[in-house]
Amino acid sequence: MTIQNSLWIGGKHTVQAAIIKGKRKIFQIISLHKNKFLEENKIKYEIKNVKYFNKIFGQSHISHQGIAALVSTIPNTKLEDITEEKTIIMLDGITDPMNTGSIIRNCAAFGIDSIIVRDREFNENSSSMIKASSGAIEEVKICKISNLNNAIKYLKTKEFWITCLDSHANKNIKEFKWPKKNLIIFGSEGLGVSHLVKKNCDTTLKININKNVESLNVSNAVAITLYCIQSEHIK
Repeated sequence: MTIQNSLWIGGKHTVQAAIIKGKRKIFQIISLHKNKFLEENKIKYEIKNVKYFNKIFGQSHISHQGIAALVSTIPNTKLEDITEEKTIIMLDGITDPMNTGSIIRNCAAFGIDSIIVRDREFNENSSSMIKASSGAIEEVKICKISNLNNAIKYLKTKEFWITCLDSHANKNIKEFKWPKKNLIIFGSEGLGVSHLVKKNCDTTLKININKNVESLNVSNAVAITLYCIQSEHIK
């Protein structure tokens, strides 16, 4: 089946989240075996063999866990529609789909509703990104834009405090008092946040780690940061 603006997603949590959240149209669901969740919820699906799955996903069973769905792409979220949120994450130069998926999952875990990405750096059809998010892609809104700096300037007019994470910063994240509204920017592990984006930030923070380790995986840095801001706001 070929449908415009559609893609195959695979994995138990991924498919179930797509069904439950209802953000996507679901055109077809396939399974290697009888599926308890689908049966109990009286959801129509088809039993297909391994050869059928391999045609879609290749030889890796891990990528689909014996269940998949043909779904519509998720509509892009507009920047002006997320300005009432208290914390927004922005990704600068992060192109690894596994990292992106893990970051989306971290955001969902800590109650962050929206992520801003540069459109050319985000592949919404990446099966590995969707799988790494473990269903969280259905919960978190993705705002794809062409110019991060324009978005930063716009969010400043909406009273957002702009913070970026940088391993060379002087301020420790544990000592920072988080404002009420925050845009937090994370860059790639190799290059970090780009110079112009960093220049437009209000604060630059670092996570103190062992000096024998050069840097943290960016998805881990996101999780630590969100834990810190959550702890600060709970006080």
